[in-house]
Amino acid sequence: MFKKVMSLALASTLVLSAGAFAASAAEAEDAVAANDESAVAADDSSAVAAGDESQVGAGTKIYFDVKSAGWKNFSKIYCHVWRADGTGKWPSWQTKKEVCKKESDDLYSYDITKTGNAEEIQNAGSKNLYCVIFSADTGSQIYNTIMNGNCIGDTVYVTGNQIENPKDSQKTDTEAAWKNHPECGPQKVITSTSKIVGTALADGTTDVTLLADYLLDYVSDDGTADTSKTDKTQDLINQLKISPLAVMSNVNYKLQDFVKAETMTQDVADKKKATIEGILGNCTDPTKGGEKVNKDEIKNAEAKNDAADTSGSSNGGSSNGGSSSNGSSSNGSSSGSNSVQSGQETTIFFVFAGVMVAAAGVFFLVRRREN
Repeated sequence: MFKKVMSLALASTLVLSAGAFAASAAEAEDAVAANDESAVAADDSSAVAAGDESQVGAGTKIYFDVKSAGWKNFSKIYCHVWRADGTGKWPSWQTKKEVCKKESDDLYSYDITKTGNAEEIQNAGSKNLYCVIFSADTGSQIYNTIMNGNCIGDTVYVTGNQIENPKDSQKTDTEAAWKNHPECGPQKVITSTSKIVGTALADGTTDVTLLADYLLDYVSDDGTADTSKTDKTQDLINQLKISPLAVMSNVNYKLQDFVKAETMTQDVADKKKATIEGILGNCTDPTKGGEKVNKDEIKNAEAKNDAADTSGSSNGGSSNGGSSSNGSSSNGSSSGSNSVQSGQETTIFFVFAGVMVAAAGVFFLVRRREN
């Protein structure tokens, strides 16, 4: 009789323990699910809130006044946006992601979220970090137009002026500007025929850096100057009203950077430097009343970046900030989930241990009774 009672007790203990084990496991799973659900809900909530806030604020569209361009017989209007310094990943020319939406017969819009860089552009504020070109499937297009974050919601229109294409002097481009942002407009550059076109400088560039780049472009790796270009140096200095010494300092800075990045050998850098020193050493300085420059000062010019590195710092900050934010969010969710799973494993261990102890106790009593 006693054996039957003990056997029944043992069976009951095992059943109850198994039930407790299952309940504990289920409770732990519910905790995991609840944690994951709350995390997803929080993420969704913050994402929606952030999205709504950005939509209500600056918005995500820029507009193009097609009527001002006078374009006819087109079926699609495209918008090409890119970072003026050439960095980052952006949609390719006239692809699906660049198709604009028709708002009316005279107005088309482009949603910058299609670029994949909407947040970066919005956060740019007044920094002139971007360029934009509106074009049609007929081949018509506007000239490079500078854009900053504050231009979102504004409209690009055609001024009626024609600009010499910077790379191909046989072509002309249609000048465009923003209706409410005069600080942004046609990108200021020096063309292949040594003309200065455009009015708006991209962040990270100045009149000094424009001429420094021009000279570096037209002095070959062996130090040979393209005199059809470099003979215009004094005219460009006068038009830009800049110091030849400042230009040489920026040339030295750029050459130093090229060598450091291993995109140019020191030998090539030295040859370019010597030739440009000779060109600038024969110029006069309009910032000093047309005084002839001191050749020794040109030769010993300190390497200096004339433009504050706003382009690079903004890009780095935006990019790293985004990565850091995503990383934190991801790590946070992962960490929370792991902590719940750890609790589940601990509970299961103790329940299982309890079952084993109870079974051992019953078995001991049965054996003792038999003896």
